[in-house]
Amino acid sequence: MKIIFNVLKTKIYYILVLCLFIACVEPFELNVITTETILIVDGTIDDSNTDQFINLKKFIPTDNSNSIRYLPETKAKVTIIENGLNVVNCVENTNGYYYLPLGFKAKVGNKYKLRVELADGNIYESSDETMKKTPPITDYTVVFDPKGIKKGENYVPAHLVYVSTKDDAAPGDNYMWTYRLYEKQTVCKTCEGGIFLTSPAPLGKCSTVRSLAEDGVIYDYRCDGNCWEVLYSEELNVMSDALSGGKEIKNRLVAKIPFYQNNGFVVQIKQQNVSAGSFQYLKILGNQSQNNGTLVDSPPAALIGNLKNIKNSTEAVGGYFMVGEAVTKSIWVDRTDTKDAVPIYLMGRAAVYEPANADGSRPPFAPCIKTNTRTPLKPEGWPL
Repeated sequence: MKIIFNVLKTKIYYILVLCLFIACVEPFELNVITTETILIVDGTIDDSNTDQFINLKKFIPTDNSNSIRYLPETKAKVTIIENGLNVVNCVENTNGYYYLPLGFKAKVGNKYKLRVELADGNIYESSDETMKKTPPITDYTVVFDPKGIKKGENYVPAHLVYVSTKDDAAPGDNYMWTYRLYEKQTVCKTCEGGIFLTSPAPLGKCSTVRSLAEDGVIYDYRCDGNCWEVLYSEELNVMSDALSGGKEIKNRLVAKIPFYQNNGFVVQIKQQNVSAGSFQYLKILGNQSQNNGTLVDSPPAALIGNLKNIKNSTEAVGGYFMVGEAVTKSIWVDRTDTKDAVPIYLMGRAAVYEPANADGSRPPFAPCIKTNTRTPLKPEGWPL
């Protein structure tokens, strides 16, 4: 999901494209064209059992309005400071991703600060973020709507997911909802103008075939075992308790799941109570996207987060470091209520498989490689 926005600062015009990570899942991609290099620091920590990481990138100036250039920020020292005392060191993996220790869980009531020291000596720190208690999800409802999602002048059939929760009587809570969607995937490799070879292992590769390339042929290859596609929230969903006043938050729409296929799906809803600063940041981002039509359009206001260069407070730093207790609910939906609706497919089209040869040696199966958007591991809530 792309968001583009402007920043006007000291007579320099920025059009920033950042990667805003919500709950350390799928990034909201924001493309950048700028006259200065901009550091983007993003990540959210919580008490979940999933991998937690901080992502560092730098957006590089370019004169081409159609060109987006960014580089991962490597060889940095990234730490989380808990209650001003305990230091948690992150370990660099690849491409600017710095992972917290396995099993790390933030704790309700504790304060957390992100500190980043780049290889060039610049040091960035976030504001202190306190992890607040999140109330449980008390109920949920799933409804199929043949016109669930508006796409331009058309509609996409979708399942709408609503949740209820009980807001605490004390004021000052700010809620954020995100989701992670698991769809059964049968295609693990697509080759354009060629065929799939299993060598070199374990990934294999697409090998160009001139006749197929000239005819624009695309072949899909079945997965070699169970595989799930992982998709994420495409809309910002936040709410202040000023609207609930300590009462029940009932039937909050938290997910619109397109009718991708006839197979059922699992959606994992995550509810978090975030800081006032996080809420304001996300609210501005959401309002700007609504006022400009979609999240693809360009909001007009600056969106600089809660990190500063401690040696140069005037430097613009993108992204936001968030903390929030995670309350999750895994929901299985069998899609038996879709009637005559037509699926839109995970790839946006039906699969086109390479025809089998006479001896059955082709086509081969493709591996299901575990990434943040695909997994061979059965998700929680998936039926036997």
